[in-house]
Amino acid sequence: MKQSIKLILIGGVLIGSSNANAQSGPGANYYMTAGDQKQNWTAIGGTATSGVQATGGEYNIAVSGDLRTTGNFNYNFGQQYDLLMNSTGTTYAGSWEGLYDGTTDGSRNYTIDYGTGDVLSYNRNWQNSSLLFNAGAGQGLYLGITYDGAGGLWISRWNSDVVEHRSMTGSLLSSFNTGFSSITSLAMDWSDGTLWMGTQNTLGTFSQFSTTGTNLQNVTYSNMTSANTLGGEFNFNPVPEPASFAVLGLGALVLLRRRKSA
Repeated sequence: MKQSIKLILIGGVLIGSSNANAQSGPGANYYMTAGDQKQNWTAIGGTATSGVQATGGEYNIAVSGDLRTTGNFNYNFGQQYDLLMNSTGTTYAGSWEGLYDGTTDGSRNYTIDYGTGDVLSYNRNWQNSSLLFNAGAGQGLYLGITYDGAGGLWISRWNSDVVEHRSMTGSLLSSFNTGFSSITSLAMDWSDGTLWMGTQNTLGTFSQFSTTGTNLQNVTYSNMTSANTLGGEFNFNPVPEPASFAVLGLGALVLLRRRKSA
């Protein structure tokens, strides 16, 4: 069977992907938080696996080499987990209010205040917050957020079906409609440069979209239909994965052979 390889440029990093034998569901680990049920989840392909939250009430999540959460309100602690969802014992405390989804660029964490639309920046331990911008008074509630890999953010409205692409200063770069409201677990899949998200209207069902708004697939995990997952992220790694190096090495080998045959 023929296999074609694509090179995807995200944030200056070339990522190799294959379109052969495509599997339903995300191609990399999609981490999600269900604080009401005191669970973390990861989904890849057609399989979803749960892990127990150390403190419960944890929704806001950033993933880069590990998972770092906050409570959705300041009476809940945040936790650090490894990528297998095991608690490391490190906890985070802070003045949080209505934070349900987070993201990171590997240096800073970001989240959006559900009630006010304030987009906030933190250090990697969810401390020392600063206001980046407000998503816009009168635009409706916001919940989802994910880093775009190139110095901007994707955010999603709660009481409509709109996903917006914003600069770090708040300028609207683009937007699209999903066809469903109450968007949850907004996340960029770094393996192929697509967006994943769920909806509180249909728990356990997640949708993949291109960044231009094309619905690519929907997948339902039967063991997640009672999980109120609000936070969601893929592992952000600014260094190319081994597979990426292999693709780059293959390109160099082809160029070398061409030079020798010339």
